Amino acid sequence: MPLAALVSMLAALPLLGGLIRGDGWWGPAVVLMVAVTLVSALYRLTGRTSIPVPFLQLLVAALLFTPILTPGTGFLGVVPTAATFEQSWVLFEQGVNGINTSTPPVPTTTGLQLIIALTFLVFTMTADFLAVTARCPGMVGGLLLALIVVPLAVDGAGLTWVQAAVCAAGYVTLLATDMWVRGREWGVRVPDGHTPGSRFVAGAAQLGTVVVAASVAILLALSLPLMVPSLRTDAFRTMADGAEFGSSGSVTTTHPLVSLRRDLAASSDRTVLTYRSDAEEPEYLRTYVLDEFGGENWTMSPVRTGRDTALRGTLPLPTGWSRDSGTAVTTQVSLTSDAPRMEFLPLPYPARSVDVSGDWYVDPATLMVFTTDTPSTGFDFTVESSEYRPEAEALADAGPPVSLTDDHLDLPNSIDGRVQELTDSLTENADSTYERAVALQEFFTGGDFTYDLSPPAVPNGADPLSYFLLEDRVGYCEQFAGAMAVMARQAGIPARVAVGYTAGQRGGDGSWSVSVGDAHAWPELYFEGAGWLRFEPTPASSQGQGTASVPEYAGGDAAPELRPEPEPSASNTPEPSPSPEDEPSASPSDASPPPEADEDPTDSAAGTPGGSAGSGAAPWWPVAVGLLGGLLLLAGPALVRSVIRWSRRAAVASGGTAAAHAAWLELRDTCLDLGVEWTLTESPRATAARLGAVRPNGALLPSEAHAAVWRLALAEEAARYAPAPGDDQHPNGAELTADLATARSGARAAATRGDRCRALLLPRSLAPWHRPRVAADAVPATA
Repeated sequence: MPLAALVSMLAALPLLGGLIRGDGWWGPAVVLMVAVTLVSALYRLTGRTSIPVPFLQLLVAALLFTPILTPGTGFLGVVPTAATFEQSWVLFEQGVNGINTSTPPVPTTTGLQLIIALTFLVFTMTADFLAVTARCPGMVGGLLLALIVVPLAVDGAGLTWVQAAVCAAGYVTLLATDMWVRGREWGVRVPDGHTPGSRFVAGAAQLGTVVVAASVAILLALSLPLMVPSLRTDAFRTMADGAEFGSSGSVTTTHPLVSLRRDLAASSDRTVLTYRSDAEEPEYLRTYVLDEFGGENWTMSPVRTGRDTALRGTLPLPTGWSRDSGTAVTTQVSLTSDAPRMEFLPLPYPARSVDVSGDWYVDPATLMVFTTDTPSTGFDFTVESSEYRPEAEALADAGPPVSLTDDHLDLPNSIDGRVQELTDSLTENADSTYERAVALQEFFTGGDFTYDLSPPAVPNGADPLSYFLLEDRVGYCEQFAGAMAVMARQAGIPARVAVGYTAGQRGGDGSWSVSVGDAHAWPELYFEGAGWLRFEPTPASSQGQGTASVPEYAGGDAAPELRPEPEPSASNTPEPSPSPEDEPSASPSDASPPPEADEDPTDSAAGTPGGSAGSGAAPWWPVAVGLLGGLLLLAGPALVRSVIRWSRRAAVASGGTAAAHAAWLELRDTCLDLGVEWTLTESPRATAARLGAVRPNGALLPSEAHAAVWRLALAEEAARYAPAPGDDQHPNGAELTADLATARSGARAAATRGDRCRALLLPRSLAPWHRPRVAADAVPATA
C-alpha cells in the first residue's frame, strides 16, 4: 500500500507540467517522495505500531533536504542547521515572489523547486497515512483534487487529457491495490462454482466497465465546456471582485535603448531632474532593466499589473537578500516640467520604499516602479534606498547563484565563437566569479577602447559584436554595457543591462542635477549574498562619459591584476571558423549585441567551458551522496533485515503471547533466508518435526537446536489456541530469547556457506513472492 500511495502522488506531478518552464523542477520532489515512502514500507515490514512512521519520514526528509536544496548549510553536509532554515526561508520567499509575479509557465528556480518539493512531501506523507494507516485510500482523492484545482485556477489552458488520464490512473491503481490487499487479508477465496472461462468473462466485463466509466468521465470533463457556453469562463481563475490571480495585464513602453540613443544623440545639457540625497556619493538612477538577450538587442521582460504588484510604500527585498542590508538613504527627486513623461521612475538601486502620488506598480524581480496611467510632468517623489557597498573579499568568496533562475545565463547559439574565445582568455587566470567580472571590466576600461557617440558603421557582412570587441573598439555606453553583459554570461556570471542616468552633477546648494546627457546604460552582475551589483565598463574620461564612475568594490585597487598575457587584440585574434554562408548576417542596428537568431534556451552559456559559476571546483557533496547512496543500496536488504530482527528480539524479550508469535516469525524468516521450505499448511509441531529431521543438503539439525525449535513451536501453539493464560503462564521472554538464538545458530550451522552469504546479503524473507501462502483456489472438501 505505501508504494501504491506513492504511485498515485507521482501520477499527480504531471498536473503542474504546463505551469513550469524548464527541466528538473520535479527532481527534489521525487527524491523526497520516494524516500519517505521507502521509510514507511520498510518500517511496516516489522509489524510494529505505525505511530513512529511520520517521525521517521520527517527525519529522513530533513537529512535529504539539506544536501539537495540547501547544499553547504548543514552539519556534515546533511544535518540541518540554523543556516539551513535561514536559506530555506529565503528560497521560499523568492519562490513565492516568482509565482506571484510570473505568468505560466513560471521559470524553474531553486525556490520553486523547494515549494514543489515541500508540497508533495506533505501530500505524500498525508496520502501514506490515509491509505495505509487509516485504511481510507478514497480520501487521497481529496489531495489529488486540490492539485487538479491549481492548473485550473492559474492557467487558462487548463488540463490536457493526458494529464487528467495519468492522474486518474494513479488514483485507480491505489484503489485497486487496496481491494487486492483486503482480499488477501480475508484469507482463502471461497470457490463460486463457476468455470475458469466464466470467471474470465466476468473479470473482463468488470475491467471493461471501469475503462468505459473512466473514459466517459474524462471525455465529459474535456468536452462539456465546449458544448455549454456558460461553462467556458474563467470561474476558477476569478475571485475577489473579479480580479485574476497574479497579474491583470502587461505593460508596454518605448524601447529603453531607443530612448537612450535619442537622448545621447541630442547631446543636450537640458535638465531632466534634480534631487537631494543623504549619500555623499549617490548611486545611479535606474529606470529600466533589460534581462533578455534575443540575438539583436537587450530587451525588458514584460512587467505586469495586479493586486500583488501594486505599490504600497515598501518594496520587496532585492533578489539574493535575506534581510535589509546597508545604510538607509533618503532621496527627494523633482522632475522638471519640460522633461519627457516618465512611466518608469528613476530610482537608486535597491529602492526600499517610494512615496509618490498616483497608481504605481513594482516589479519584484527588478524593483522597477511604473504606472499604466499617463503621468504628469513636473511631479516630486521621495525614495528610501539602501546604500550597500560590499567588500571585494566578500564578493570573491560568493558561492554559486542558487537564489536566481538560469534565465540570466541564456544566450543565443549564433554568437561568433571568437567572442567566447576572448572571454575565456580574459578570465582564464581568475579564481572566482568576482575576479572574472573585474577582468572583463578592466578589458573595457584599460585604454584599448574609445568612447564615441557616433561610432563608425559596421562593414557589410561583419558581426556587430565581434567587430566592436575585436576590431573597431569604438562605441558608447550601450555597446559597452551590452557587450560586457554578454561576455559575463559566457563566463557563467548572471548578467543584465540597466538603463537610466548617472548621478549627475552636484550644485553649490548641495542638490544634484541630472541632464539629458547623463543618460546611461551599464551592466548589473549577480553575486550570491550581495544580489545585483553595478559594474562600469564605459570609459570615464574626457573622451568618455564624464559622470560615469567605477564602484569602489569593482575598482582596480580592490582586485588583483588578472590580465592574461598576451592580451587578445585585433591583430592576434583568429579568423572565424564558420563558412560565409553560415555566418549570421549583420544587423542594421548600431547596438552591440549579435545578429538575430533563434534562441535556444537549452544552449546557454551555462553549458560552455567558461560558463560554470563559482570557483570552478566541482562540488564534493554529489559524489559523496552518490557513493553513500550506492553503499546503502548494496547494504539495504541486510540493514532492513537487521532492523526487523532487532525489533522482533525486543518483542521476544518482553515476554507474553506476542513474544511467542515474534519468535516463531523470526524462525520462519531465518529458514526462508537460508532456503528452507516453509508452508502454512503445517502446524507448528509438524514444522518442528520436519526441521529436525533433515535439511535439503542432507545435514541433520543439531539436537540442541531441534529441542529449541520444539519449545518455540509449543509456545506458538499455546499462544494461538490456548485460553488466555494467567500472569504466571505467560511465555518467559528470557527463555524464548535463548531458544530463538539456539535455533537460529543451529539452522545456520546446518546450511551451506553459499546459503549463509545469500541470507546475509539478499534475505529472501523480504521478498513477498518468497513468503509462504495458502493457495487461493483451494478445492472444497466433498463427502
